[in-house]
Amino acid sequence: MESNREPSKSDWNQLFSTPGYKILTSGEFNKQFFIDNFRLVFKPSNRKKLEESLKNKKYLHHLNHYIKVRDNKNLIKDQQKLLERNNFNNIAIDRTIEFLPQNNVYEYPPVSFLIFESNGRGSSPIIVDVAASIEWDFISFLSHEFHHWYRNRQLQFSYTDIAFEDQDIIKIFSMIEAEGIADMVDKKDWFTKPNSAISEYARGFIRDVGKTPAVIVSMDEVLNQIYKDPKQKKNLAKRLYYLLPQKGHTTGYFMASLILEKFSKSKLVMCVGNPFEFILLYNKAAKMSAGRYPSFSDESIKLISEFSSKYIIN
Repeated sequence: MESNREPSKSDWNQLFSTPGYKILTSGEFNKQFFIDNFRLVFKPSNRKKLEESLKNKKYLHHLNHYIKVRDNKNLIKDQQKLLERNNFNNIAIDRTIEFLPQNNVYEYPPVSFLIFESNGRGSSPIIVDVAASIEWDFISFLSHEFHHWYRNRQLQFSYTDIAFEDQDIIKIFSMIEAEGIADMVDKKDWFTKPNSAISEYARGFIRDVGKTPAVIVSMDEVLNQIYKDPKQKKNLAKRLYYLLPQKGHTTGYFMASLILEKFSKSKLVMCVGNPFEFILLYNKAAKMSAGRYPSFSDESIKLISEFSSKYIIN
C-alpha cells in the first residue's frame, strides 16, 4: 500500500486468517474496519482523506496508532527481533502464578503479535500489538494477560449455563473479579512509586481507584433495585456497567487490595474464576474495616449469594 498498490483479495484473506486477526474479526472488529483504516494511513494517495478523518476524529485513536506504526517501521522490526530472541514466557509466568491457585503450569499461553491498537487482549491466543509493546512494560502486560488466560481455564461456573436474564450482570461481576485479581500482578508497584516515575495512564488508574468507595455505594443502590425488581435485571445491568471506571479494573483492584489486607493472598486466589466469592469476601473485609470502606447492603449480598448458589459448580 505504501507504493499505492491495492492488496489482492487473497492478501487480505491471508492477513485475516492469521490467529490474532481471526480472533479480532470474529466479533470485536469487522474486516472492513482494518481494510479502510490501513488504506487511509498507508496509501500516500489517501493523505488528504486521512487529514479529514483526523479532523473529524473518527477512529482517531486507531488512526494515530497506525500513523505511529507507519513512521516507525525500523523500531517495530527491532522489537520483532527482540521478541524472537528472548523467551519472555518464564519471567511472565513467575509473576502470574503468584496470583493463581496452582503452584506450576503445564502449558504456555499462545501469543499472537499484530497491529490493531495500543492494547492487547486476554483471548486465546493472547493478542499483543507489537508496536504498542515497545512503549509498555511488556513483561507486566504479558503477566496480566497470562493471568486471564489461566483464569479462564479454571472458571468455577459455566457461561453456557447462565440464564439469559442473568448474563449481563454476571459478566459485570466477572469483569470486576478477573481484572481486579489480574491487576494485582502488574499494577501494585504503581502505588509505591513517585508520581513522576509512572505513566499518565498509571496516574489515572490510581485516581480512579480512589473513587471506588463512591462507586461501590452506587453499585449497591443498583443491586438493591435488582433484588427488589428482578424483571429489571437487563436494564439495571446497563446502569451498573456504566458506573464502573475502566471496565471494572479499578473497582476490582480496590476490592482485591482490601481482601489482601484483611485476609491473605491464599484467600484471594481462591476467588480466581469465582466472581461471587470475590465480592462476598470483599464485603467481609469491608465489614472488618470499622466503616473505613463501604460494604454492600444485606439485599445486595442476598442477590449475589443467590447467584452463587445457582451457578457455582461444586
